[in-house]
Amino acid sequence: MPIDPDFQKNREKVGKEEGIAIWGPVEPPEKLGIRGTNVAVDWDLCIGCSICIEVCPVKLYEWIDTPGHPTSDKKAFPARESDCAWCFECENQCPTKAIRATSEGASMPLSDTLFSWLFLGEIIVSPVYGAIFGPFLMLKIPFYLGWIVLAIGLSLIISSMILFREKGRVIDGKSIMDTSVIVDSGTYAIVRHPQFLGGMLLISASILISQHWLSAIVGVLALVWFYTDVIPGAEKELLIKFGDDYRRYMERVPGLNPIVGLIRLLQEGRS
Repeated sequence: MPIDPDFQKNREKVGKEEGIAIWGPVEPPEKLGIRGTNVAVDWDLCIGCSICIEVCPVKLYEWIDTPGHPTSDKKAFPARESDCAWCFECENQCPTKAIRATSEGASMPLSDTLFSWLFLGEIIVSPVYGAIFGPFLMLKIPFYLGWIVLAIGLSLIISSMILFREKGRVIDGKSIMDTSVIVDSGTYAIVRHPQFLGGMLLISASILISQHWLSAIVGVLALVWFYTDVIPGAEKELLIKFGDDYRRYMERVPGLNPIVGLIRLLQEGRS
């Protein structure tokens, strides 16, 4: 029987080991429970084969000695589960299905959490302010342009989610963001990150709609965060996950520039 996919609901958290959650029941040495949350290893199923340690591209596992356990005297311990690149190689190759990896609910650094809330506040509060009170600077053309940009941004984000679900071969039970192949069709044939481009357009639209100085400050900070942190972080994870296939995709498709992407796509079509 594989690891329980709903162990967080069905089991009780009984403690921590080196900061990693332990899920019971634990009655050593015969029963050791599950170690980890987003990358979880059922130690009562683990046979110490080392496959997960060998295939992990970010080396998040370590050995822990478990003398006297019926299946093996050492277990794979997800010591750095927060470093997971969500390639799912460990889960897919584990012979006893003792591993469960999921990005849902994964903790974010405090700075990322803060900027996520700033982003949400910007794209919700600013358009609502503009719709109710009108633009702060009373400039009509930027105001109406902002609503057009908002619609484009939303369409990019929605189409990205649809493409992930239809083309990404998402593993059963995983988030739609946890694709097992590179999605390179539709909007992903024009830019590598249409969802991030859509988010940045939403921020720009919010500034144009509200025309408030506070919206401008928060929006610029959010745009800088996208460009310097979110996108480079995503690129790093995708390079780890897909390797040379993603490098070739990077050479073929620009990150955010849809004009360059369309030109390249048209040139490929003609050739």
